[in-house]
Amino acid sequence: MIVLGIEGTAHTISAGIVDETRIISNSSSTYIPLNGGIHPREAAIHHADKIMEVIHNAFEESGLNPEDIDLVSFSKGPGLGPCLRIAATASRAFSLRYKIPIIGVNHPLGHVEIGRKLSGAKDPIMLYISGGNTQIIAHEFGKYRVLGETMDIGLGNMLDKFARDANIPFPGGPVIEKLALSGKKLLKLPYSVKGMDTSFSGIYTAAKYYLNQGEKMEDISHSIQEYSFSMVIEVLERALYYTNKNEILLAGGVARNDRLRSMVLSMAEESGYKAYLTDKKYCMDNGAMIAQAGMLLYENGERDSIMDTKINQKYRIDEVNVPWINSGKHEIIKNRGAESYIRTSTFFGRKIIIKDRLIKGYRNKKLDLLLRKERTRNEFLILYNLYGLDIPVPVVYDYDKYKNTLKLEYIYGPTLNELILKNGNIEYYLDIIAKTVAKMHKNRISHGDLTPNNFIISDRLYIIDPSLGRIKCEDEDIADDVFLLSDSLNNLYGNQKLSRIFLSKYSEYNENYQHIFEIVKEIKARRRYV
Repeated sequence: MIVLGIEGTAHTISAGIVDETRIISNSSSTYIPLNGGIHPREAAIHHADKIMEVIHNAFEESGLNPEDIDLVSFSKGPGLGPCLRIAATASRAFSLRYKIPIIGVNHPLGHVEIGRKLSGAKDPIMLYISGGNTQIIAHEFGKYRVLGETMDIGLGNMLDKFARDANIPFPGGPVIEKLALSGKKLLKLPYSVKGMDTSFSGIYTAAKYYLNQGEKMEDISHSIQEYSFSMVIEVLERALYYTNKNEILLAGGVARNDRLRSMVLSMAEESGYKAYLTDKKYCMDNGAMIAQAGMLLYENGERDSIMDTKINQKYRIDEVNVPWINSGKHEIIKNRGAESYIRTSTFFGRKIIIKDRLIKGYRNKKLDLLLRKERTRNEFLILYNLYGLDIPVPVVYDYDKYKNTLKLEYIYGPTLNELILKNGNIEYYLDIIAKTVAKMHKNRISHGDLTPNNFIISDRLYIIDPSLGRIKCEDEDIADDVFLLSDSLNNLYGNQKLSRIFLSKYSEYNENYQHIFEIVKEIKARRRYV
């Protein structure tokens, strides 16, 4: 099967041709604004002017004729409306002219599938970073699920915004990368990770402040990269731990950055994962990736009529059925978390676990030490406070602030995650979880990483690892907890019923639930494409 793909979601208009085994050709033209960021209508004018040229170049490079094409696919969304319409219109015209099928493609799906085609990855977790997107994506229960994403702006967008403030022309990321190589001083920036999600607006604001204060551009660029890249790799590793997958795929425009690529490889080597880096040429938006995704959709029974080809600016990857991936069950890792190594010992005759905060070689040493110290201390304080409220948590026997270790009571029993994966009846436990979490929240304590891996079912239901939580927390922190648990129940197990039960039970135990649920809706709306 030979497929023509046309990409036009943002700054690039591109046409690519693929078959089942290879990329036959690809041609692109990128709109570069004279000043500021992407202007959607000006970009669309550029695309309209260049679309015939890139299609012609793709066919010339391939040696094929339009009559050789079996299917035309186009980027249906997400993206900028005026740009999407150019790609869609050209594809419809091609389909009607040559009487061949047409199919609309989700843009992130294209990045995933071209990465898999080129790398040989089978069932990876993808770190997808571009101007408009920052997402952790994994295949579970017939679809690619978004396990975590930015709550405000994409990482690439943040880099470009800061670049404009520093009078760096678009695209700003490559210039920031070059400046960062000479940076020596690590400036303190907000490190905003909430469970599986990230936020970059705080980094942008702080970096702009340092710029106005006269700090060296090299040091600001270095600090921006170290903080923001560490954040996304942390949530990537957490997703690997939660899903028990063992492959990583890095893709998207920002994935061309050599510092980011080296950090992903370092994390994978440290933790025993396989890392696949999409070829730099195909990290950027391209028609070949749209052709590849379109071919897979068509081969697996998807069909569009011309009337089905309306663009969708908020088209999410988790709306697409993906039956061609076989998500196997992977062995559950028992002796470590994403950030810690767990070992058993004894303490005055009691069986305990010793939790060591792992040094992360991919992170800047200064930043790594700061995070390990803060999180070890935070976990100790929150567990101490929860224990005082008679909320079941492991007893802390010792806290070593110099080695960043905790000695904790050993709790026998499976995690909630293990119980769900074994198809256990967990409705009873969801009631207890909702009651326990509501009590924690009433006392203004948040967990910060409230997922099924952080509950242990024993003689009672225990909460573990609240190192990302807060004491005297705000309503926003409480809503983050509720959102993270309900969202992980949906995405990790493909079971909306579990999420509904938890939310229903939580509303029974927290009289302030309506206000919290309103904030949860706001949090959902902040995701890049909802």
